[in-house]
Amino acid sequence: MKERCAQLTDTDLDKVVAFGHEKEKHATIRWGIWHMADHNRYHQAHINQLRKWYRDSK
Repeated sequence: MKERCAQLTDTDLDKVVAFGHEKEKHATIRWGIWHMADHNRYHQAHINQLRKWYRDSK
């Protein structure tokens, strides 16, 4: 993924693609990459909190 993303141009990133179960939504590739990264940070924050609670419970 990292290698492929490094090859993308601004034109590639501005391409609009369809997504969703029925391809009913549209977004740029740039937004899609940002959204995946943001969603990952969201889950990582929860993982970190769970680790803290586990450490504190010992």
